[in-house]
Amino acid sequence: MRPLTGIVLEVLALSVFLALAPLAPRGLPFALYIVLAQLVATYLIHCPAHYLVGNATGISFRSIRFGRTTLARVLPGRAAGIARFFPVLSLSTERSSLARISSRRAATMYASGTVASCASAFVIALVATWAEPVFFSALAWGVAVAYLLFDVVFSPKGGDLMRARAALAA
Repeated sequence: MRPLTGIVLEVLALSVFLALAPLAPRGLPFALYIVLAQLVATYLIHCPAHYLVGNATGISFRSIRFGRTTLARVLPGRAAGIARFFPVLSLSTERSSLARISSRRAATMYASGTVASCASAFVIALVATWAEPVFFSALAWGVAVAYLLFDVVFSPKGGDLMRARAALAA
C-alpha cells in the first residue's frame, strides 16, 4: 500500500477509536477502555511518527505493509513465539534517501516511532487522570510506565532504538 494512504488510514482509525471515549461507561469499563486506547494508540501512532519525521528529514518511503516485529528476536521465551505471530505495520524506506541524509537525521526518524508510542501512552494516562478517580487512572499510569520500561529494555536490543544507535554509529 502507498505510505500516505496507510498513514491516513492509521490516523483515521485511531481518531475514530479515541472519539468513542464518551460512550464508555464510567468506572471500571472506562478504565479498561483507556487501557485499550493506550494499546491501540501505541500501535497506530508508531508508523505515522516515522513517516512525518522521515519526510521532514528528507527520507522517502516506498510502502507500508504488515510484517513481523524485529523485537521477537530479543524477547524471552514464549513472548518471542507470540510476537512472531502478531502482525505489525512496517514502513519500507527508500534506501537511496537514507544514504543522502545525515546519520543524526536517520537516527531521529528511527527513534520517532518509539518516542511517539511511549508519549501517546502517557498522554492518554494524563487524560484518564482528569476523567477518572485515582484508583482507575492508576491502571493507565501503570500501563504507560510498563510500556516505557518495555521499550527501554527491548528496543535498544532489537527495535527502533537499536536502528537509531546503529545509524549514529555509521
